[in-house]
Amino acid sequence: MSEKTEQKTKAKAVNLKKKSTRKTKTTQVVGGGDDPVRLYLKEIGLVELLNIDQEFWLATLVDSSKRLDRVKEDHLSPKRKEIAPSTLFRSIFIEISADWKAILEDTEELEQDSPSFVEILDEAQELQITWNLDRKSYLRKYLNNGLWSRNDLWDEVAKNCFKVFVALYLLPHPVAISLRDHFESKNKLPSGRTFSRYLPEDDLLNQALNSTSSNAEDAQEAIISANLRLVVSIAKRFVGRGSSFEDLIQEGNIGLLRAVHKFDVTRGFKFSTYATWWIRQAITRSIADQARTIRIPVHLLESIQRLMRAQRELTQVLGREPRTEELALSPDFMDEADIHAIRKIKEEGTELPPELRRKLSKAAAKVDKTLRSAEEPMSLESPVGTGDNSQLGDFIEDDDALAPMDAAAREMLKEQVHHALGALTDREREVLELRYGLIDGKDHTLEEVGQYFKVTRERIRQIEAKALRKLRHPTRSRDLRDYL
Repeated sequence: MSEKTEQKTKAKAVNLKKKSTRKTKTTQVVGGGDDPVRLYLKEIGLVELLNIDQEFWLATLVDSSKRLDRVKEDHLSPKRKEIAPSTLFRSIFIEISADWKAILEDTEELEQDSPSFVEILDEAQELQITWNLDRKSYLRKYLNNGLWSRNDLWDEVAKNCFKVFVALYLLPHPVAISLRDHFESKNKLPSGRTFSRYLPEDDLLNQALNSTSSNAEDAQEAIISANLRLVVSIAKRFVGRGSSFEDLIQEGNIGLLRAVHKFDVTRGFKFSTYATWWIRQAITRSIADQARTIRIPVHLLESIQRLMRAQRELTQVLGREPRTEELALSPDFMDEADIHAIRKIKEEGTELPPELRRKLSKAAAKVDKTLRSAEEPMSLESPVGTGDNSQLGDFIEDDDALAPMDAAAREMLKEQVHHALGALTDREREVLELRYGLIDGKDHTLEEVGQYFKVTRERIRQIEAKALRKLRHPTRSRDLRDYL
């Protein structure tokens, strides 16, 4: 997928958040209104849905650009930075010849009629004018004979037919006319040398190549625009899971982009069938990554969803909330054989063997852990009651906080220590405060205190010893002994 097209589609994906700040033609169509979601839905509703033939033709245009890139890569090397257009088209014709030969051999082996080369060429060339042809696709009708996606050899025929179809679309119209005339007269493809004579000047070939790239981007945009409603319909199923509707649509559109890039039309499926999986995956992964404050792995989120569904079903059947042991009887938590054995024993009314009881207890523990993982965290700032002043955090006990009596005693101790230190000199008081962390709670070594006062550690030890002797005097230590 080209970077330009991806940027255009991502811009459409986030368009919901921009529409509320600007006027559009759509506003006039729907009669006004400032709801961005409604405006977006009205706009994408104006685009017609594609039928299966239109999807086939658009996929051809998209694949043509990839085909050109692949052929170029096959010829380019560190020493060869460019490839002549004539060389490029000769390589394309060589692939046409090889693929057409394989088609004839495989259809003969399957005892099926071979397709009409002229019909395929005419249909491919019409796509250069418009992808919305006013008829059914000959090639798709030919392939859809009941064997498609059911027979491996016919699937190979389908792939080769599509490769020929894309290659014939790439050919400039004058070259295709010459090729058509040759096939009608000889009932076979020309040689490579004869085909080379059909090629015009490189300037005309370059024009054809540029047109192919432009048409591929337009085709991608057409597929995406026609399937935006599919994204909305899928996003509606995930509303209420933690992400806004606008965000769900945006993530779904990114999944749609991946689907367009990876769609293989040769499998015979409708694009919407294929895209649904990619859209759902993009939305569910977005919910798993962004919807919760604490991220839950995708596989665990899926287990939670299945467990919640089983819990609702059992509640309806039992008329009460199911126990964890009852929820544990699920393939997510136990083997099928063990589940069957436990249910049979319970029907008989006998006691479970120790081994099965151990497995059931282990599975029940997994259920309990999964249910606890599903719980949403609560903010400590959540309001409590109707007033605006009370918050949840105000009612939660702080285990680290001191009891009122202990806090009062500590405060009184600080006052007594401060009073006792008042009998010391300034240097003695500072030395004790640094040595025993009375200021910042951090003890300092003799070496560190000595560096602070720019004296030796021995001098600090002497000052400390003198200060402690003063504090041990009965008149000063009497008030501090009550706190020991």
